Amino acid sequence: ENVKSATDEAIAAELARNPSDELCGELFRRYRKKIYLWCFGYTHDVEEAVDLTQEIFVKIFRNVGSFSGLARFSTWAYQVTRNHCLGELARKSAQWRQRLRSLEEGAGADPAGAEIYGAVDATGDAERIIEAAKGYMESDELEAFVLHYREGLTVKEITRVLGCENVTGARTLIQNARRKFGRLVPDAKPASGPDR
Repeated sequence: ENVKSATDEAIAAELARNPSDELCGELFRRYRKKIYLWCFGYTHDVEEAVDLTQEIFVKIFRNVGSFSGLARFSTWAYQVTRNHCLGELARKSAQWRQRLRSLEEGAGADPAGAEIYGAVDATGDAERIIEAAKGYMESDELEAFVLHYREGLTVKEITRVLGCENVTGARTLIQNARRKFGRLVPDAKPASGPDR
């Protein structure tokens, strides 16, 4: 069967039986952009997403024999990607906390806003409350808040990542999100806007 006209599932099944560079190359061609975008959705960092994409392809090719064929290959590939990304994010939780401390200590930081996220992060409940916040605020507000306080991105960086017209738009998203997020956190204090 011609590789280029074969289904993803057929290529995966054949790859499990007879590994070849041609089959790996075809799956890579079909999925490299898709997996990169999935990774970027978790990391919001270009370099990290590229690195994770490479790691995930290695994992997919090594474990393609575990693909049962009962679901679409794309579904299985997404599950592999999601599990790998979540594992990597968990591993870097200490790095997030360090970024948060840097925000609090750095010049031009937004300590009151960081305090709100820090209060949640200290309880180990950050992910649960962030999940709950999805039904309480706009998706771009929540994303801007997480990017700023958890990932340590500056307002200028968030402007580029979220495609805002200018830094004022990104700053407004962060301020709105912080105000709403603060209502979900006991003892959160009102805060002034981010300076960066």
